[in-house]
Amino acid sequence: MNTSIAEIKNYLHKLIVETDDESILSKVQAYFTTLKSKNVDWWDTISDQEKEAINIGMQQLENGEGIPHEEVKQKVDKLLGRK
Repeated sequence: MNTSIAEIKNYLHKLIVETDDESILSKVQAYFTTLKSKNVDWWDTISDQEKEAINIGMQQLENGEGIPHEEVKQKVDKLLGRK
């Protein structure tokens, strides 16, 4: 597919105009801001709810409530019939 820059811009504009979902618009804005300025820390571009979820997850890991990555990989492999 050979899409021109103008076609991409028009499509993105259409998507933005057609949504009233503030969460989507905020994420698109943050993504563009991050891409345009390499000096922006991604942490500053996410919502307070996303920050809180990350902080809760980090606290759970510190409390030993996490599942080791290898264990999760093994369960996924078993579910997918890989091993």
